[in-house]
Amino acid sequence: MTMSMQPEAVLASAGAESAISAETEAAASAAAPALLGAMPMGGDPDSAMFAAALNACGAGYLGVVSEHAAQRGLFAGAQGMAAGTTAATEAARQATMLLGSIV
Repeated sequence: MTMSMQPEAVLASAGAESAISAETEAAASAAAPALLGAMPMGGDPDSAMFAAALNACGAGYLGVVSEHAAQRGLFAGAQGMAAGTTAATEAARQATMLLGSIV
């Protein structure tokens, strides 16, 4: 089985993933005050509980977004490492072939 990979394309994908991760984190940070700042509509216990539930939902959402952005960042790092490993392996293979043809 032959496998082929273009390290430049994988590295470009890693850059795109990093950019998406940063954009996601920035959007979540910008939305955090609205997601965590629900105030009770009245002085009654129901309003207080409803506001607390909204804030809890917002916190849960921000937690999921943070985890998602971190996973994308890790994926981008793995892509970058794969591209570097492939480029180094290919360079070593070519050097070995060159030395083999000289001997």
